[in-house]
Amino acid sequence: MIDNHTKQKQTLRMRRHAMAFATYLVPMSLVVLCWSQGLLPEKVIYHFAAFVFVINFTILFLIRKNINLKFRDPSLTALHITVSCLPALYVMYFLEHGHARAIFMLVLLLAIIYGILELDTRGFLMACLWILSLYVLLIFVLWTKKPEALNASLEWIQIIAFALVLFSMSVIGGYISSLREKLRLRNQELSSAIEKIDKLVNIDPLTEVSNRRRLFEVLTQETNRCSRGATPFSICLLDIDHFKQVNDIYGHMAGDEILCHIACSISRDIRNIDAFGRYGGEEFLLVLPRTPIAGAAVKAEKMRSQVAGLRFPDISGELGVTISIGVALYRPTEDIDTTLLRADRALYAAKANGRNRVETEKNHTAVA
Repeated sequence: MIDNHTKQKQTLRMRRHAMAFATYLVPMSLVVLCWSQGLLPEKVIYHFAAFVFVINFTILFLIRKNINLKFRDPSLTALHITVSCLPALYVMYFLEHGHARAIFMLVLLLAIIYGILELDTRGFLMACLWILSLYVLLIFVLWTKKPEALNASLEWIQIIAFALVLFSMSVIGGYISSLREKLRLRNQELSSAIEKIDKLVNIDPLTEVSNRRRLFEVLTQETNRCSRGATPFSICLLDIDHFKQVNDIYGHMAGDEILCHIACSISRDIRNIDAFGRYGGEEFLLVLPRTPIAGAAVKAEKMRSQVAGLRFPDISGELGVTISIGVALYRPTEDIDTTLLRADRALYAAKANGRNRVETEKNHTAVA
C-alpha cells in the first residue's frame, strides 16, 4: 500500500505524461503533412503512430501500476525524454531533404522541454547528449545507406547548431529546475512553520492536548452545526480530585507529570471527531459531537475508571489520583456558556457527593 502523499504524486505524474502524450499531435500532424507533400511513404505514418502509442502506453502503465516507484527516478522524465526522440529520428531517416529533417529537430527540442519538470542540470546534459548522439548516429547511417540525401556542409552546420541549442537548453532548463526545487523546499519550510504556529496557538504546551482557545473554537463549530439541524452534542468537564494536596505534598513538577499522564491516557482513547483539551488548571474538557447525554455519561464513567487505574511510581510508590466529571447536553439555540455552566454544576455535585464519580446535569444523578 502507498500513502496518500505518494498517491497524489502518482496522479500528478499521470497527468504530466498524459499531457506529453497529447503533445504528440503536433509531430503527428507534421508527419501527415510531409506525407501529403510526397516527402514520406505512407507506412511511416502508421509506424510513427505505433511508436508513440507503445512508448506512452508503457510509461503510463508503469505509473498506473506503481512500478515506477522502484526506479531511481520515479517520475520517469529522463526515460520518457530519451525514448520519445526515437519516433522523430525514425521519420527523419526517411526524409530526403535536410531542410525537412531540420523541422523534426524542433520536435526533439519539444521533448527536452519536459525535463524542466524534474531534471537538474546534470540530468539535462545527459539527456541532451543522448539525443545528440542518436542524431549523429542517424547522420552516419544516412551517410552509409543514402549519401545522396545528405549535404555535408548543411549537415555539419545543423549538428553544431543542434549541439549548441541543446547545451543552452540544458543550462537554462537545469537552472529553472533548481529554482523549482528551491521553491519546493521553501514551501516545505513554510508548511512546517505554519504547523508550528498552529501548535503554539492551539496546543497546551504542558499536556500537548488542545488548549482553551482551541476548545472554544470546537464548541463554536458544534453550536453552528446544531443550528443547522444536526444532532446536539454533549460535553464532559473533568477535574482532578485533591490536586492542590498533590502539589503541596509532591511538588508542582509532580503535579505537571500527573496532568500530562492523564491527558495522554484520555486523548488516546477518544474518537477522531471528539475534542479533548485542558480547560484550565487541573480541569479538562471533552466535547462529544453527535452524542446524547446517556452516551456521554457512559464515556465519562469509562474515563473516570481509566484515570483511577493510573499509577505514578516515579513520584511515589502506588500513588494514584481520581477525577470527578460533570456531563451536560447542549440544547439548540442556547449560549454555550449556559451548557458549560450546567456541566460545571454537575461537576460541583460530583465533588460534593464524594468525588471520583460522574454526575449528569439532569438532577445530578450519579453514574458511578
